[in-house]
Amino acid sequence: TCNMSTSYNSSNGSSYTGSVRGQNGVISTGGSCEDEEYGDVSSVKKMDAPASTAAYTEQQEQAQEQTNKVNSLCADFNYFICLCVPRASGPGDMAGRLGRWFWGQSDQFISSIIVSISMIPEAISYALIAGLPPSFALQSCWISCMMTAIIGGRPGMITSASGLSALLLYRLINTDTIGATSIMFVPFVVAFAGILQTFSSFFGFGKLATNFPAPMIVGMVNGLAILAFALQFRYAKVFPLTESEMTVSAAAAGDGKAVEVELTIALFAYFGKGLSWIQPWLNFGVYLGEVFLAFIVTMFVPKLTTFFPATIMAMLVVVAVEYGLARQFGADTPLLGDYGGVEVKYPWTTVLDSEYALPSLASWETWKIVTGYGSALFATQFIETAIALNVVNRLDESDGPGFLVLFGQGLSNVLIGFMGGMGSSGVVSMSVLADRTFGTTCLSTFMTGAMLFIFMAWGYPIINYIPLSAISGISIAMACSFIQWRSLVAVFTAFLPNNQRLLLPPQFNVDRLDVCIMLVVTAACLTVDVSALALFCIGVAVSTVMVCRDRGSEESQGQEEIEDIEEEEEVEHVEVVQKQQSIYPSPSGSSGSRSDNHSNHGGCSVNPLDFMCDAAEEAIFPVNGGCV
Repeated sequence: TCNMSTSYNSSNGSSYTGSVRGQNGVISTGGSCEDEEYGDVSSVKKMDAPASTAAYTEQQEQAQEQTNKVNSLCADFNYFICLCVPRASGPGDMAGRLGRWFWGQSDQFISSIIVSISMIPEAISYALIAGLPPSFALQSCWISCMMTAIIGGRPGMITSASGLSALLLYRLINTDTIGATSIMFVPFVVAFAGILQTFSSFFGFGKLATNFPAPMIVGMVNGLAILAFALQFRYAKVFPLTESEMTVSAAAAGDGKAVEVELTIALFAYFGKGLSWIQPWLNFGVYLGEVFLAFIVTMFVPKLTTFFPATIMAMLVVVAVEYGLARQFGADTPLLGDYGGVEVKYPWTTVLDSEYALPSLASWETWKIVTGYGSALFATQFIETAIALNVVNRLDESDGPGFLVLFGQGLSNVLIGFMGGMGSSGVVSMSVLADRTFGTTCLSTFMTGAMLFIFMAWGYPIINYIPLSAISGISIAMACSFIQWRSLVAVFTAFLPNNQRLLLPPQFNVDRLDVCIMLVVTAACLTVDVSALALFCIGVAVSTVMVCRDRGSEESQGQEEIEDIEEEEEVEHVEVVQKQQSIYPSPSGSSGSRSDNHSNHGGCSVNPLDFMCDAAEEAIFPVNGGCV
């Protein structure tokens, strides 16, 4: 590592200390060295020369404490300072620093490659679910990852095209519109949802995203895990589109109403109901064997060694089996190139291109569709982002910046709409994969988007030859790792009698109402295509009730604390009086005498009126027991 701290002592006895600030905050401490400036030097503070050694030591301890805080906040960027401070002596020195920096961040680069490759077939599947060309989903993935990392979203959280948003856009694609094909409304709908996300970050929705009700989070995570598992069956089926059908101009206009009562079963859409399996059956059997092999390697190799990433090893093993054994005996399993491919001829095109025929914004019908579907898409993306944020928070055992997550997500969706994408949100499956491959920084998220862009523009001839079975096995392993297995046990323990439930560990003794909420949310996620929209409304309502209840409980708790303090003071006062009366009994009528009125203690005459004070007064004015 390169943790450097410099200081400069001037001739007049004063010293200067400072900190070097990087892109995402202070990253290491350094100093101003005469007239040279290293990096973006900020908060340079002049300290007078100490008058004594003790004062100097105290100043040094304070400076060291501040340095430790600075380094702990931005430890991920320590290697960046090696490129800036001190100035490189030559090309060899700079090359050495670059090599050390790349070696120090090797986990982040490897994770970005794994996640970007695994993201490709998943994003293409979501585009197929929505009825959009694959380029819409691929555009969304690389733009959202790079944008959220630059703005400062949740480190380690991957954002890309999502399945629940695809189910909502499927309704839009099949809507009978006026003046333009329904696919041309997608950019406006996505941009409008991004604007709502950006503004929502300023109205406390970031706090709601990080404090979502726990039963709803668990139920949603379980539902998404099952949907992620069902999505893998699509890879073993025939790709439904031809090359000519994967263009924007080939999209047909919808013939349905804007709002349909009939609901789409989400599980069937993920599963690819109606698509035919790959043939012959030998290819299908080999495909299942390779999926199982990739799953075993991903799940159990980390238990043996962590020197080499298990996901990379799983891909290499499946590639060796596919090209070394299967294809030598005539068994061909689907490749990434057979599933639409990763190539996007012009990933930098915008909706201003001649290929797009956008509807006129001067029409009221256009605004009704854009605002309606845009609001629903915002709610869906908010739910998925909130779930992913909470999952990553639990994995990293830290709280992510909800405000920056929503703000960055909103701006990225505005840009995605302009670039012709289908929108993005936080994705649990890819975020868990990034965490399992040690991609826990914003650098990993940024490089995931950058690598995906490279694959789309130039690297597709190599990436397209990766077997889908390897990606499917890794995805199934990730789904098994983030599903909440304890919650499934809690479902069975909820039916036990109370006397037996009390004997269970706390993680299995879950309240029956929470279990019921969890099951309802999971069922809704699997069956209803607009379940995220309903969950958003329920989540906002529940959080509002909880906030009002917490405020009321805080006020009542404060009042109870005041009453408890008053009761304690009264009890202490009574105890003091009783103690006084037991030591110095009061005179009783005519039988009293002078000696009864003044008790004798230790040869001193003490006035009993000196004890007629409460605890607070006695603390301020202690009883004087001197002789008179």
